[in-house]
Amino acid sequence: MNTRKRILYKEYRIFLLFCLLFLGMAFIFDRPSDIFEGLGRIFTHRGLLITDYMTVGGLGAAIVNSTIAGIYGVAVLYIMGAKPSGAALMSLWMTVGWTFWGANVLNILPLTCGVWLFSRYKKVPFSNYVVAALLCHTIAPIASLFYFSNPIMLHLGVQWPMIVNILTGVAVGLLIGFILPGVLAGMARAHDGFTLYNMGVAGGMIAMFVAACFKGAGIVVPTESMWYTDRQTEIAVFLYVIFAALILTGFILGRMNKSPHLGNLKEMIAHSGHAQNDFYAHFGDTSYINMGLLGMIGTTWTIILGGDLNSGTFACIYSMVAFGCLGKHVRNVLPLLLGATICAYINVPALTAPANMLAILFSSCLAPIAGEFGVVAGMIAGFLHVLVVAHVGPVTNGLNLYNNGFASGFVAIVLPPVITALKRTPTRE
Repeated sequence: MNTRKRILYKEYRIFLLFCLLFLGMAFIFDRPSDIFEGLGRIFTHRGLLITDYMTVGGLGAAIVNSTIAGIYGVAVLYIMGAKPSGAALMSLWMTVGWTFWGANVLNILPLTCGVWLFSRYKKVPFSNYVVAALLCHTIAPIASLFYFSNPIMLHLGVQWPMIVNILTGVAVGLLIGFILPGVLAGMARAHDGFTLYNMGVAGGMIAMFVAACFKGAGIVVPTESMWYTDRQTEIAVFLYVIFAALILTGFILGRMNKSPHLGNLKEMIAHSGHAQNDFYAHFGDTSYINMGLLGMIGTTWTIILGGDLNSGTFACIYSMVAFGCLGKHVRNVLPLLLGATICAYINVPALTAPANMLAILFSSCLAPIAGEFGVVAGMIAGFLHVLVVAHVGPVTNGLNLYNNGFASGFVAIVLPPVITALKRTPTRE
């Protein structure tokens, strides 16, 4: 039984205020009737990569879906009495970012419950795994796949009632959620923290085995390819307003708490982001400023390159923001963006092709490599990331939303040991 005292901590109240801001802007962009109709389409879609919820339900509905998931995240943290930390705040911002494509509360819930069952099995508090229980949305499309297009039944040519498909999706989600914590722990040891997207590596491994089972049984699961290109000005305004509000929040809270923001920022960017990288624990409200700055950088980088602002790039940019309180800052992110952009520029697909834009922005997950080994190493990591992503995508068959996180694991496992091995140790005379 959980004996933690339930408190709606200040940090969660601040996040809920941002959720209200999201909702307000959503209903400015679209009419309520359009939003509710769009939500219906979102909740009943398979959500395989790449499913852009702005295309499926419209801009307003995509924002509302994201907001509902964010509130769900706060509810889970509150019920479990989880104290605020860099990891907790990261999980909330990752949730609102990634529920713009492929995830929603209906396909996240069984996975969360599966993680809870694992905690009961291990007889440890669920709060120990609560962040993983929120980030499990990376493989949420697997549940929706069974809800709305049960691949096994389709392969057998059998028509079952919808309730059977839903129960099958719930069962699969529970099973995957149950095994997820063990896979997470193993992947963390493999890459030693040199990619911040450990859930992407773990989710990719699980999705790879699920896809392999489908392939082995001769089951074909068609992937999606949706890429929203409309209403770019409105989306840019939305993003810049959110990130400006984050920076302002940091300054206001810092003034109230007399936080030395300048000193904190200098100390933060001196950190490699590799180990003991809970920036919120170390630097407090200054983390909000760092998060807002990273969001500004991600949005501006996309616009300068001529990329589209949509659900996919939202997920990328929000990922940068989320880890602004857990390992990312300007100094260890920019080399990766630069190296990834160079690779995308000389790559076969166009620079602004969806695969390239996603890989460029998501390359920031390898920030600890740049922080630990320097600018050149960071550029090499970003360059390699773009190349690897193109080849690992088909392996997961669109079942893992953190596909770039999965790809980053290969770079994080290989590159740091090579750099370390090539270092010359001083010889004694």
